[in-house]
Amino acid sequence: MKFNYKNILKTVAVLAVLAGTGTGCKKYLDAPPQDALNKEQAIGDEAGLTQVMNSAYQVVGGDAMFGGKIQAVNEMMADQLNGTNLSGDFGEFYGRKSSIFGDYKRDMYVGMYQGVYRANLVLENLDKATTTKDNIEGQAKFVRALVHFEVVKLFAQPWGFTADNSHLGITIRLSTAVVTKNRSTVKQVYDQIITDLKDAENKLPDVNNGLPTKWAAKGLLAKVYFQMNDFQNAYNYANQVIESKKFTLDATYAARFTETGSTESIFQMISTRGAFEPGAELRNQFRSDNGLPNMRFTTAFYAMVNTPNDVRKTLFDVVKYPGNIVITKYNKDRFNVPVIYLTQMKLIRAEAAAENNANLPVAIQDINDIMNRAYAGTKSIPVGSTPAFIITNARFERGLELAGEGNRLSEIKRIGAKGENIDKRGSVWNCPGFILQFPQEEMGTNVNFQRNPEGNCF
Repeated sequence: MKFNYKNILKTVAVLAVLAGTGTGCKKYLDAPPQDALNKEQAIGDEAGLTQVMNSAYQVVGGDAMFGGKIQAVNEMMADQLNGTNLSGDFGEFYGRKSSIFGDYKRDMYVGMYQGVYRANLVLENLDKATTTKDNIEGQAKFVRALVHFEVVKLFAQPWGFTADNSHLGITIRLSTAVVTKNRSTVKQVYDQIITDLKDAENKLPDVNNGLPTKWAAKGLLAKVYFQMNDFQNAYNYANQVIESKKFTLDATYAARFTETGSTESIFQMISTRGAFEPGAELRNQFRSDNGLPNMRFTTAFYAMVNTPNDVRKTLFDVVKYPGNIVITKYNKDRFNVPVIYLTQMKLIRAEAAAENNANLPVAIQDINDIMNRAYAGTKSIPVGSTPAFIITNARFERGLELAGEGNRLSEIKRIGAKGENIDKRGSVWNCPGFILQFPQEEMGTNVNFQRNPEGNCF
C-alpha cells in the first residue's frame, strides 16, 4: 500500500474516551484505543482536545522517536559504534548508504509525522479550549517544532550546507489537510521551527505538571540555534534556562534514566507502569544485561572514557562479552527518557560563549561543573583558559556525556558546516550518506517529490 500524509492520518489514534480522563503528566501516557472515534467525535470539548494533545506525547516518547529509533539511527550513522556486526537496515545505516527501502526507516518516518498530525489537529480545534487554551496551543507548537527538528536533522543536509540554506529540507506540515506537498528549503524549515518555539515560549506556563513548559521551549531553542551555529542566540537561551535556577545537575549519572526522574530534566518522557513505558527501543538495541546488544562501542571511543578517575567508565561493560564494549545506561526495565536537560544546556552555553569570545569565566565554570562530576573532583580546566581550549573540552565532554543518546551525528554535521571534519570514520561531513533517503512510498505518491542524492560516504 502506498503511503503519504493521508495514510499517516489513517493510522493515527484519534481518540479518546479514556477511563479517568485528565490533563496531568501521568494521564497523557494512558494509551487510547486505536480509531476509537472520528475527529468530530473526539474533539467535542476541551477534555477531548486535551486527550488528542496528550496522544502526541505518545508519539514523541514512542519507539519511532525518543523511545529509541532516533537515538539508534543517529548512533549507527555516527562514529562511536563498532557496527561490523550490523546487517540489513542497520548495516545500511552504519554503511552510510541509505536507499529508498527499509522498514525501520519508513516506520520511523511515518511515526514522526504522526506526531505532527496530532499537534496540527489540536491547533485546528483550539476553539474547543477554554481555561487552558494558551497552554494547549503552546504544547502543540512545541511538539510540532520538536518533530520537524528531528526529521530535518536526519533527512536533509545541515544548516550551512549552502550559504543561504536554500538546499532542500523536508516537508513542512502545518495542517491536517490531505494534500500533496513538496520539500521546503532548510531555511524555511528552521524558520518555522523557531516561529513555533517562540510562540510556545510565550504561551506555555512556568510549571506544567510534567508537560512542556516555557523552559522546555527555551531549551529546545538553545539546541536549535546551536545546531545552526548561531552562538549568540544559543548562548542566550541556554543561559536563560540555567539562570532560572529551576534545574540542578544530578549528583550521579544513574539518575538520568530512572523512573524517579532527574533533577536536571527540562523535558522528559515520563514512564508510568502499565500505561506507557518509553524507551522500549533503547532497551531493544542498547540494553546489555540480557544478552549482547546490537549497539557496541569502538575501542577508540572507550579509550577516551577509560581514564583515571573518570567515573563514566562505569557506564560501559568490557567484561561480560569479551571483545565487545557495551553501554549499561539503558539496563533497566523502565525509565524516564530525558529529551532536554541541564547538562546539554551547560555544554551549549560553554561552547557558545567560547565561540563568541565572551563570558569566558561562565564557560569555564560550566565545563568544570561537568568535569567535577565526571572525574570526582580531580580534574578541571584553569581560570583564563582560551576560547579554543574551552571549545575542545566542551566537545570532548559532550561526546562522553551524551554517548548512546543520538547526539554525535548532529555534532559531526554542525562542526563540519563550520569547516572542520571531525568524523573518526573518515567521511566528509556533507557526504550524501550522512542523510537518510526518503521512503519509496513517499516518492511514489508524489511524482514531483525530490529525493536525496544517493551514495555512501567512503
